[in-house]
Amino acid sequence: MTEKSTKISRSTYWIGVPNLIVHRTAYALQQFLLTHAAGRPTILIECRGTHEVEGTDSEGNKTTSIETDFHFTVDVSSALLAADTYGSPVWVVADEEPAKRGRYWRQVEYDPNPTQTPANLETGPLPLRRREATPLERKQGLEDAQRRKALALPPWACISAQTPDPTGARLVFPGDRLRFENTAVCATQDFSDGDLAPPSKTLADWAEEYCASWSPLKEFRFVRTVYGWDLNEVQSHVASSLSSCHWGDNKKEMATVIIKGTKVIVRPNNPLWWLYGLGIFRWLFYITLIYPLIMWPIKRYLLGRCWKVAGSSFAFVRYDHLADSKPGETVAQYVARVPQGPPAKDLKVTSQGISKIVGQHFADWYSANGQAFGSAASARNKSGKRNPIVV
Repeated sequence: MTEKSTKISRSTYWIGVPNLIVHRTAYALQQFLLTHAAGRPTILIECRGTHEVEGTDSEGNKTTSIETDFHFTVDVSSALLAADTYGSPVWVVADEEPAKRGRYWRQVEYDPNPTQTPANLETGPLPLRRREATPLERKQGLEDAQRRKALALPPWACISAQTPDPTGARLVFPGDRLRFENTAVCATQDFSDGDLAPPSKTLADWAEEYCASWSPLKEFRFVRTVYGWDLNEVQSHVASSLSSCHWGDNKKEMATVIIKGTKVIVRPNNPLWWLYGLGIFRWLFYITLIYPLIMWPIKRYLLGRCWKVAGSSFAFVRYDHLADSKPGETVAQYVARVPQGPPAKDLKVTSQGISKIVGQHFADWYSANGQAFGSAASARNKSGKRNPIVV
């Protein structure tokens, strides 16, 4: 029997920045975040195989124990496309996306005058206003995020059912909006990543808002995501492939994707954050009810401020524009004109011309690298999470 772990583990890269300039100057904070935006996360696949062993105790009663046949971790980060070649675009949340915009609850931004009237045209557009997201908006945002994850789409991809007010993200820089247009690889066509619109607020705007805050318990969370592979499918595929590597009664194989370094959290170094960061004493704070009755309400409702509005993304596989293609050209025409180019199955037509697939689908990648998993399982590797196997 094969058992797939449904939990995809993520860990945080926390940074307490002692440099006060980062917390008081928007430009310094923006440059700090852009520097860390290109640092890709680490992708690990933890594999475990077990079987049941029956025995008897000292009184002759039957007992059942679980024996571990293999337990190892494989580092597959090399499958991510290099940021210096293929980019790690920076994005910010869309106005309609329920997100933490300076509070610990999710908010959206809206136009106070959505209808165009002569008076509105004379006065010009008003600044967007902010309000708490409704339960329906939070539910829709969560469903959209899960849908993108299931389809292995980037945060800026728009699912057709979302229009005319799509949630998700908007790419910050004009060059990225042009370069990452029509680049997502997906088995279905129920999405759109073309004609990418600019954000209403840039990363610099969010950095300015963070630096202007007086709160001693403020934090800016920058998220680093991956796309291109369905990670649930990855877990199922790996676990199934290891079933022939061990034997026994009621054997089980589990594969869990672990993503390390998904967040860069910027917080000022001060006594309050030091107090909240005392993990070894947190159990004491809970037992004495200090945390749930005093510390948590103070952080959430009074002094705490949280911005989780920006991030960068890294692809396992995507389309890349071919510079020698022409707008309006079909795949057949391009292959006929450039016979030494990529095969037709790896090409698609876009508004700019022809694009080719770069990177590998997981099935293709595993066909070439799956031997490392099978060899470790057959050798009964039990190194656990220590010393991951790098492929």
